[in-house]
Amino acid sequence: MDVLDSPMTLVIGLLDSPMALVLAARARNRSLIRDRWDMCRLALADYTQHREDGSLTSACPSGKTGWLDVFFAKGSVLMGLMLTGVSQSSKGVAMPAASSLRAGITTLYRRADLAPAVLIIAGISFLAHVLVGNNYGYFRDELYVMAMSQHPAFGYVDVPPLVPWITLIPRLLTGNALWAIHVISALVCAGTIILTGLMARLLGGTGWVQGLAALGSATALLLLGNGSIYTYDVFDAFWWTLAATILIVLLRDERPQRWLAFGLVAGLGLLTKETILFWGFALVVGLGLSPQRRLLFTRWTLFGGLIAFALVLPFLLWNAANGWASFQYWASYSQNHSAGGTPLDFLINQILIMNPLSVILWGAGLWYFFSARGARYRVFGWAYLILFVLFIAIQGKSYFLAPAYPPLFAGGAMLFGQWRVRWRRLVAAYPVVLAVSCVLLVPAAMPVLPPVVYAQIYGKSGSSGSQQEAGDSYGLPQALADRFGWEEQVALIAQVYHSLPPEEQRVACIFTSNYGEAGALVQFGGRYHLPPPISGHNAFYIWGPQGCTGQVIITINIAPQDAARGFSSVTLAARTSCDACVDFENHAPILILRQPKAKAPFAALWAQAKHYD
Repeated sequence: MDVLDSPMTLVIGLLDSPMALVLAARARNRSLIRDRWDMCRLALADYTQHREDGSLTSACPSGKTGWLDVFFAKGSVLMGLMLTGVSQSSKGVAMPAASSLRAGITTLYRRADLAPAVLIIAGISFLAHVLVGNNYGYFRDELYVMAMSQHPAFGYVDVPPLVPWITLIPRLLTGNALWAIHVISALVCAGTIILTGLMARLLGGTGWVQGLAALGSATALLLLGNGSIYTYDVFDAFWWTLAATILIVLLRDERPQRWLAFGLVAGLGLLTKETILFWGFALVVGLGLSPQRRLLFTRWTLFGGLIAFALVLPFLLWNAANGWASFQYWASYSQNHSAGGTPLDFLINQILIMNPLSVILWGAGLWYFFSARGARYRVFGWAYLILFVLFIAIQGKSYFLAPAYPPLFAGGAMLFGQWRVRWRRLVAAYPVVLAVSCVLLVPAAMPVLPPVVYAQIYGKSGSSGSQQEAGDSYGLPQALADRFGWEEQVALIAQVYHSLPPEEQRVACIFTSNYGEAGALVQFGGRYHLPPPISGHNAFYIWGPQGCTGQVIITINIAPQDAARGFSSVTLAARTSCDACVDFENHAPILILRQPKAKAPFAALWAQAKHYD
């Protein structure tokens, strides 16, 4: 009888047989086992699926497979017990769950059975982000999120409420200090890297394979850039990756109860950014196309969906009470922000934004999931292809697809692990080359170099294509250029405001063209004794005119000819000057508007200021 076909016999044998002592000794010398059987771990990892194909015998030293059959089977049961909550201890005593934070982290690490390389890579990433976290300044969307945190709600026009809620923590503790919010984004980015390594471990990867998978995420330029910005995107990538990790466990164990955890993560993802709906759709369709489709049609799938729906329900109710503002936003966004271009352009941008050399790794991951060895997890190959085609069809931005890459990095690392058996030196050189390429390219994704130095090294053509509509005197990409000029802009507006007669200052309002300018005024305006800003852009429109009468308005980035349509007196008071910031914030006009032409109250005209995009 095959030992794997008789689980009860196996458990009894574990308790009664002297082999238990051997297994305990082997567990204490796990590093020795890994070194000795490095050449056959890939076969061991898939043994439960391919135990009749002879791969174990061909991969391992002769005469050892019989013992390994028993050892691997019993070791699998032990690992299963660990992962389901039974703590194994040399003294047989379970550690109390709440004994200490350190003990809890240690226990979690042991259960995850992660290679040290994964934590080292994640730690380096975290440290690098923290070290440069105080460089440059606040990113446009960071200012916006911090402004949203001052208006707690169950929803906002363009994003759900979770990230603004989290922002209350650094706001209350540090006043939203730049370093503080970047510590949070660095932690979340490191979490995504750890999950990538964990996925490789769950697929059966060795320590080297886990490290390579983690390195794939750690050197992906767009994921690196997201980790240096405190916005919803870094959280979004984390939820996508955590959902994929749970799905791997579900498929490996064939336990549909895991859909409950998947639903919880999906719900938190929906409270972060609605784009996780694309990931959920692709995974469901991909699972329907895979051999494990039966796991989709269970009551647990429905229960998981209900959990996700319950979490996102307050956001939906907020939308219903606010004219379905988020739906209006996405409808406008799809019209005004389509990426355009051909499928080839989209593919090239994927290669560029992830790291040109990582295409070998994630391309191998796509191959792995469609191979016989990765058949159980084929859903991730289908999900990637579905999203690739879908985003081309809707002309989505290139970065929409970025959170789908960590599973491909894990799958690609598995394939590299197989190649390492044949071409050890060649494959071993790849992680080094990948890391070096990241070091050379990271200044385009993170605030590492002063703008002048960046222009000298990389030239002044870095703001194009996938980097969006950036452009400044130094050629910084938009994700970097949008961190400059905000406080200087507020200081200039303050000069204009305080130049007004006292009677005009008492009634003057400050109107901005976009949420970045308004967010900067929220963050810095207090130190200049400015009134709260108003804007028709996204969430600021929902917050209304805040008592503005419209008698005297200071505007930023509104064209004088547009302002003249509503006011008889239009005075150009100043223009911004910022060499490093994005083009449309440089030389932006600051106007003083007086004598409104409309007879209706300003609040009644507020609807005309609305623009969701």
